[in-house]
Amino acid sequence: METHAPAKSPNDMAMQDTAVPGTAVRHGTAGTPHDGVRRVTVVGAGFSGTLTAIRLLHFADQPLEICLIEREEGYRYGGIAFGRASTNWEHMLNIQAGRITLRRERPEDFLEWANEEADRSDWPRKWQYHTFGLACVVPRRIFRQYLAERLHGAVADAHADVTLRELTGEVFDVRGRDGGYVVTYADAGPQGGVHELASDQVILATGHLSPVQAPFYHRVKDSDRFIADPYAPGAQERFRAVGPEETVLVTGSALSAFDAVISLVDAGHKGRILICSRGGHLHGTYPVDHEHDIWQARRPPFLDAERLTPEVVVEGIRAEYAHLREEHGVEPGSALDAVFPERVMKAWEPYVVELVSRMDARDVRMLLDRYKSLIVTHRTSTVREIGGVVRSRMRGFHGAPKRVDVLSARIQEMRPVEDGTRIRVVFADQPDVVVDRVVNCLGNNTDYEHSGHPLWHGLVHGHGYAQPQTRTHRGIEVGPHGQLIAADGTIVPGLFGVGPMRQGDETTRRGRLGAFVFSIGTLRNQCFDTAMEVLRRLGSASDEEQMDIPDGVHHCLIRSSDWIAADLPVEEPQAARLRERLLSYARRTAYPNAVNYLQAQDRTERRKYRGILDDDLTDFGAALAREFDLTAQQARRTVSLLATLVEKHAVHSLCDITKLAGWDSGYAEQVKYAPKKGA
Repeated sequence: METHAPAKSPNDMAMQDTAVPGTAVRHGTAGTPHDGVRRVTVVGAGFSGTLTAIRLLHFADQPLEICLIEREEGYRYGGIAFGRASTNWEHMLNIQAGRITLRRERPEDFLEWANEEADRSDWPRKWQYHTFGLACVVPRRIFRQYLAERLHGAVADAHADVTLRELTGEVFDVRGRDGGYVVTYADAGPQGGVHELASDQVILATGHLSPVQAPFYHRVKDSDRFIADPYAPGAQERFRAVGPEETVLVTGSALSAFDAVISLVDAGHKGRILICSRGGHLHGTYPVDHEHDIWQARRPPFLDAERLTPEVVVEGIRAEYAHLREEHGVEPGSALDAVFPERVMKAWEPYVVELVSRMDARDVRMLLDRYKSLIVTHRTSTVREIGGVVRSRMRGFHGAPKRVDVLSARIQEMRPVEDGTRIRVVFADQPDVVVDRVVNCLGNNTDYEHSGHPLWHGLVHGHGYAQPQTRTHRGIEVGPHGQLIAADGTIVPGLFGVGPMRQGDETTRRGRLGAFVFSIGTLRNQCFDTAMEVLRRLGSASDEEQMDIPDGVHHCLIRSSDWIAADLPVEEPQAARLRERLLSYARRTAYPNAVNYLQAQDRTERRKYRGILDDDLTDFGAALAREFDLTAQQARRTVSLLATLVEKHAVHSLCDITKLAGWDSGYAEQVKYAPKKGA
């Protein structure tokens, strides 16, 4: 559907949009934005693209058209993680309901929606009468519905001159033109037309690249016995085609392997399942009533070494991990043992940043590749509704024999046998096995230098707008707000990325590893921060001083105040008083007002707090001019920069994961669902 449809320009009228109830709009050429209206195009309408569009709709207060393009309708609003095409009702989120809000500043949002607003008419009966609480699990399809309804709610609540257009098509090129960009996309199907969409800013939310295709798949890659992508449109039908007693080999042991087992079980499979990885590592299962916690840990002593070689790092990590287990009294098989690796890896994130920055990039990549399975499976465990499906079948019960085995083995090759009805798997270190099906769960390609994706090939090799992430070679190089970094190392104005393409940056900038490089919390922060930066740049397009604020200054209000004051013609001791005046106002007035604005529940509240913020800033600017003998222009500039830095600081603070780390009483009360009277 298209909502808030603006008056069309002559170019748009040439090919009238058509809407089909219940589906996204399919558009013809969009040409240039209509008079006075800027356009932001979001490429990809999965989780990251949808949430970024929601944030743009929340905070845009000037005429703006937001175009949201998705190539695969089954992925719209959910991507491969939550989309209709890639999940069934047995696939659960691996995180509790109290932690999956789309709005970091409103942790109660999902529970309010699920328990008070959601249309449950299409839900299975077991969920139709379920009351969601803080620690509940949530089917991924419900989360997709939450995304879709929050998007449409944001459209309804948006500024009158802010519109959303949802398009279907595959974007294969983005190139600069006339100070902006032209997004070229093709309609679905072999006869689909090709269209151009002129845009002021472009946000790339293209999700994961295609699945890894290991060399040993070469002889079976075209077999109907091989499921190359367990999240592809039609994959659930492929799982349902598996015979109930067939033997299935799942390559890889990360969360996608658990998803594959759940898909098989949901399809009625009762046969043997072999989960194979080089190290044989497997995600643990969270204990009952598990509570997330964030620890602090000492800086590992091995970081004092003058040179960090792979040998020094591996041995140092082993020694420090053993020390921490002893320090915390971790007993094998205990509840703490089940979550200990995850908590240590979280505590080590600041040291991962140091480690990656100091090591040779080739060594960083080698360690990430060699220990990938170990890192991924230990960085997070699974909720019982996911892990229990696999673990219970690894054990078996009276009358319910063991069905799942985990193999630690290196696969050399696969080849069809028995007239192509089965597959022989040849291992380097154990006897061959013959299976009926193979499911590829080795994860997705992360190498954007050889992505096989037409859009990214053009961005990296054709236009030089992007380059592979330099330290990890996972994803692309981006600035602090997701700005693409060109081949020559400069920031590309007006091009941003959100989502899995930033996984290498999440490791080097924040020390995140495993699934946390693209977790809900990580992507939620990216979408919020990038949307606010895009809107800031649209509003400050002609203000060079606004555009030249140094990165990172906003992290600290003291640094922000000092930076603003440094360029004003005020001598000491008046300069010291000016810095203090700016800092005091930022802390006591501007920052609380900015937080109120960002946390507002709807546009009416946002408008109210925006007015308070602007009025206070105007008064403060006049006071500064009087107190420090500033010109009107100097006072306006000072207040404008302070407002920008304070708002950026507020966004940064709201995205601080430690603010929602503990399950303390305050947080629990904030998100606790209390039924309304009469419910």
